[in-house]
Amino acid sequence: MRTTADQLRDVLDHWQSGTGPLYSQLADAIVSLAEAGSLDHGTKLPSERALAEALHLSRNTVTAAYQRLRDDEWLEVRPGAAPTLGARARGLEGMSYQDRFAKILPGTRAPLVGLSSACPPAAPIVTQALHSPGAILDGALAGSTGYAALGDPELVRAVVEHLRARGIAARPDEIVITAGGQQALWLAVTALAGPSCPVAMEAVAYPGVFDAITSAGSRPLALPMAPDGLDVPAAIKLIRAARPDVAYLTSFQNPTGTVLGTDEAEQFLAAAAAAGTTVIDDRITGELALTGTPPTPLAALGSDATVVTIGGLSKVFWGGMRIGWLHANSTLATQLRNRKAAMDLGSPAFFQQMATVLLTEHYDATLAWRLDAMRESLAATVDAIVEHGLDWEFRTPDGGPCLWVRIPGGNAERFAARASDAGVPVAPGTAFEVVPGAGAEYFRLPFYLSPEEMRLGVKVLAERAA
Repeated sequence: MRTTADQLRDVLDHWQSGTGPLYSQLADAIVSLAEAGSLDHGTKLPSERALAEALHLSRNTVTAAYQRLRDDEWLEVRPGAAPTLGARARGLEGMSYQDRFAKILPGTRAPLVGLSSACPPAAPIVTQALHSPGAILDGALAGSTGYAALGDPELVRAVVEHLRARGIAARPDEIVITAGGQQALWLAVTALAGPSCPVAMEAVAYPGVFDAITSAGSRPLALPMAPDGLDVPAAIKLIRAARPDVAYLTSFQNPTGTVLGTDEAEQFLAAAAAAGTTVIDDRITGELALTGTPPTPLAALGSDATVVTIGGLSKVFWGGMRIGWLHANSTLATQLRNRKAAMDLGSPAFFQQMATVLLTEHYDATLAWRLDAMRESLAATVDAIVEHGLDWEFRTPDGGPCLWVRIPGGNAERFAARASDAGVPVAPGTAFEVVPGAGAEYFRLPFYLSPEEMRLGVKVLAERAA
């Protein structure tokens, strides 16, 4: 892939740090882009003359910057060929997607307090439904084949109404019923991404997306983040320069719990539309607003961008409720329904019918119950952190079920290893990072469990892991 001088100029925003000679600052900026995945291994850089003209620098400055990159083995130069990013610019290839995903999965042994996965225990209505299915379902399953490979029609209609109530003009032929949000994400990314372009995503992101990106033959492109969430102006510059096939965003952001404001979302969508980038709006936790109201779905903002919306029931009702969905244009939805059916002959008909009843009759009440429980557990978690004198740093999330906790000067991998040995496993920030080092001092702390369990978990972490 060749990067023109103008493209590199656009992505090298604010590259002059004000310290050190200009050639060193320029070399450092190019290295930062390579480490973030914004410039991939094998990318051909512009000539010294072209880049000097684009950046309004002397050619000697660019020559010195390229020489330093060669000396540090970031750049390969062959006679008569364009300078090419070399073996050091391999982004995240050193960590397999299995390693990343495994860090957020429950282990094989039952922990004292399990905090590695952000999965909620069953809501009361789910416990009732599993104990007495006849009280929820009408018995229609007994006379059926038990298959609903293309999605139970009643569930599809329920999802359509759910999306329409949130401003998305959905139709039944645009819905794909999936085995949770993870399968919806995998189907969408592998259908839309390819080896020619990267998948743009926040600099720390949900680890489950990396498998899909790898399966598509693509690579991640890190969108810069600020303390309050996505750095939209910088992200827009990257979208314009890289023109990725797909941009993947989570609402609320996983793992930081930040939220994209409506004005910022509209600006991002406009840039995506201009670049021909399809935006995947992962709203698995999008209803879990701890303060204020949930963000408006990106597909409801009336932009010209192509948006695929992902949703599901697991984060409100129960982690074991493996029913999700995606909304896309009818052509893509048809393709993905058939692909999903070929994979597993559809999600279990029993759970699809249960999901229909839960979504149509119990969603609002259960969401309110879940949010009350989460707020109570969050308060208990924060109180316990203070009680045990921990110097952890975190921002109170706008929504979602997790704290993104920084351990000042700490090492998240070693902390997570000690936590696991103590029976309270947590997910280290390295499982979420797109930019190497972005999660090195962080870990994700879900607060789905009861206040008592959260207090115990923090106590054990303070005494045996911190």
